[in-house]
Amino acid sequence: MTKAVKDISEHLKTHTIVGLGEGTHGTKEFNEIRSEVSKQLLSKNDFKIIAFESAYGDASFLNEAVNSDVDLNNALKKYITSIWQTKEIYDLLTWIREYNKSHKDKVIISGFDTDVLTNSAEILKKTMNLGKEYTEIANEIGKKAALQDEMWEKQNDPSFKLDMNVVIKNGTEGFLLTKKADSLYGQKIDLNSKLALYNLEQGFKIPYEASKKNYDVSRDLIMAEMIEKIQSGYNKKMILFAHNGHIALKPIIVDGMGGYLKKKYGNKYYALATSTVFGNYSATTDPRAVKNNKYTSYQLPKQLENSWEEKLGNNKYENYFVDFNGSSENVYGQSFKMRFLGYGPITPPTEKFTITEPLKLNECFNGIIFIKQTNASEHLLN
Repeated sequence: MTKAVKDISEHLKTHTIVGLGEGTHGTKEFNEIRSEVSKQLLSKNDFKIIAFESAYGDASFLNEAVNSDVDLNNALKKYITSIWQTKEIYDLLTWIREYNKSHKDKVIISGFDTDVLTNSAEILKKTMNLGKEYTEIANEIGKKAALQDEMWEKQNDPSFKLDMNVVIKNGTEGFLLTKKADSLYGQKIDLNSKLALYNLEQGFKIPYEASKKNYDVSRDLIMAEMIEKIQSGYNKKMILFAHNGHIALKPIIVDGMGGYLKKKYGNKYYALATSTVFGNYSATTDPRAVKNNKYTSYQLPKQLENSWEEKLGNNKYENYFVDFNGSSENVYGQSFKMRFLGYGPITPPTEKFTITEPLKLNECFNGIIFIKQTNASEHLLN
């Protein structure tokens, strides 16, 4: 394992942003190998930010928790989307806590999603001495954020009926308030508050655009722009934990924030996918990923004939890494379908939306880690 991790890290160490993807949101080994690669990059290769596909404000408070003595089990449940509330991520954060205790240039935990906004608003409220108007605006933004978050989480209740008019009105008012706050105070607040304010603006942007009948605002573009703000703000090398579909260099199932990062960073961005073929994965039946989803282990769907899972699984090695930039094998430039699983169970296992159109693996990613047999993530107990 140590030699393999060092070999993988050698291919990643010169890049500014490394996207570490996952073929499912609930695979233990994907989290473990990415954690080991991250430790190498963080401790040996000058990477100092690790960001999750989770809300910015939540991750900022999780960062504070990691740099304190509070119980990390509770902190994970309080400050990160349930997808990442696993023993594997707990172990990684425990390692970061110990690393930070003995290093001045500490690892920063961050997040680049906008699914939860309340804690970004709480960051704004912590800024003092900017006067009564600032406090009033920050409090109003907090109210708008709380309502939007409530509407998101309530969608896991089958009896709840979402009123889009309320969401759009609330989001539009929130968006305009963030613009006002940025205009008046954007140059007077610290970096964490600036990033929180930008996160709020982006989070309110989708309902704001919907008020103008524009329903095509891309979540992946929003996440890519958030990543750019975080990386350039701190001016540090950055690791991303997200789904393969998000880190990809071109759209696959979703828009692909990796493609936007590629346009901005060029070859300084590296997209590393992970894939498997046999075993189990964890998933929730809730339609929305929040902090308190319940997870169950499911068997991976049967591999399709003439698919990437079949091709990758036929390799003489059961577990291996390929850097497409240095590979002479022509197979990675051929087109095959590929299986993508999110945080929900696939019933039936051939559900169409998880199977891509034929794609060339070396056009979508810079490299891949393949693990033939995998297991469900170990979610933390409540």
